[in-house]
Amino acid sequence: MLPFFRKIRYHLAEDNQFLKYSRYAIGEILLVVVGILIAIQLNAWKTDQEEKDKVLKYMDGLYSDLKQDHERMDSLFVFYFGTTSAIQQMLYTEDQENPYTNDELGKMFNASLEYKKFANKKSTYLSIINDGFIQKVNDKNLVNQMIRYYESPFLTWSTEIYANLLGSIDYNESDIYDSRDILLTLNKNNSIPEWQHRGEKYRTNYEELIRTKWAINIFSMCLKQSDFVFKNLDSYRGMNVELRKEIKNYLDENK
Repeated sequence: MLPFFRKIRYHLAEDNQFLKYSRYAIGEILLVVVGILIAIQLNAWKTDQEEKDKVLKYMDGLYSDLKQDHERMDSLFVFYFGTTSAIQQMLYTEDQENPYTNDELGKMFNASLEYKKFANKKSTYLSIINDGFIQKVNDKNLVNQMIRYYESPFLTWSTEIYANLLGSIDYNESDIYDSRDILLTLNKNNSIPEWQHRGEKYRTNYEELIRTKWAINIFSMCLKQSDFVFKNLDSYRGMNVELRKEIKNYLDENK
């Protein structure tokens, strides 16, 4: 194309046809400008497409993380449901004939002194924030939901408070409880080389222990904090389900 215009310019210049030469020169310049604009537009489109693909990749990662969070919350629910059920069963034995053996009560009591913490998986969320791609998400309501979910600390706090509560228990306040009973849990799946615990039965008289003020205070504190855990768990699971729904809609609309 350019050699063709050069030939025309050469002939027009020889014939002193300045006006015609100027027209062709302007036309050639316009063609170059249009070509540059098209190249810029194509480059911008390519960049936008790459950013869109990157955002979709992040959304896929967030959806996967949220599914894992939900599974862990289900596990957390099962754990604290079992703990609170055991506490209630032990509390009810005070009003009726005890239907449990000492070992069964020992398992329930020591299980009630365990806890699970929760922390959501934030690696993809932190990446989309740090890489600046959260600004590329063209659904601001979705962005606000993401921030609200990942910056909400209440479920994490409630499980940490539960752990701190159990950590503050002073076993020396009870003359009945034999803290060696806790070591029975190490008999299974422990990682201490050649660990052995002498005796397989619980040493404490649990029928007597669970009626003491010390044990009842522990039960009361655990149930009160469990209520806090369950409330936050229910709220956070709802946020998780709603956010996954919105992300799925976003992926369906933009893929």
